[in-house]
Amino acid sequence: MQKTLLLVGATGVVGHHVLAQALAHPQVGKVVALTRKPLTPHPKLLNQLIDFNAIPGEAPWWQADAVICTLGTTIKVAKTAEQFRFVDYTLVAQFAALAAQHSVPCFVLNSAMMANAKAKGLYLRTKGEAEQAVKNSGIPSVVIARPGLLDGQREEFRLGEEIGLVASRLFNPLLPKRLRSVKVEKLARIMLQEALKAEPGVKVLESENFQ
Repeated sequence: MQKTLLLVGATGVVGHHVLAQALAHPQVGKVVALTRKPLTPHPKLLNQLIDFNAIPGEAPWWQADAVICTLGTTIKVAKTAEQFRFVDYTLVAQFAALAAQHSVPCFVLNSAMMANAKAKGLYLRTKGEAEQAVKNSGIPSVVIARPGLLDGQREEFRLGEEIGLVASRLFNPLLPKRLRSVKVEKLARIMLQEALKAEPGVKVLESENFQ
């Protein structure tokens, strides 16, 4: 039986790969992608344009088999700590709460390596708090992906990440698995697999799981 997936964050580097793979997957009958801007049409795609400042609490597309959430920004793009937290924590927590309210059985979240709600730094603390919100939502199947440095084409240039990627590509074979860069295609494939399996419980996939 084919499944319906609700994808949040389809325009980002990870979401883009999840969307492409989901649309090509024989087990996926429909992908509902919530975005601000229109996506390229596809027979299996329902692209719902929404205002992320006012997420619809009631909509037919909440009847999904799994939510895959790849929302994320940077301080540079967000410009303020408050806006960064809005995207990386508030929106994630809202989508998890609404998914639980509509009895969506599975939620797959793209987080970050070393995410920790008690971390001192804003980035890892916010990611950790978002993880907690999803875990505490009451959704029966929760999967948290914690990749390290992502190896994939971004729309915006990030100098620090580019330098890190060049170094990691050179030294990847010598590094422990958890410190190696992660191919975005592999991360997306595993997140999609987990959404389709929807195994009960909370599963945390560390960066080495994506090698």
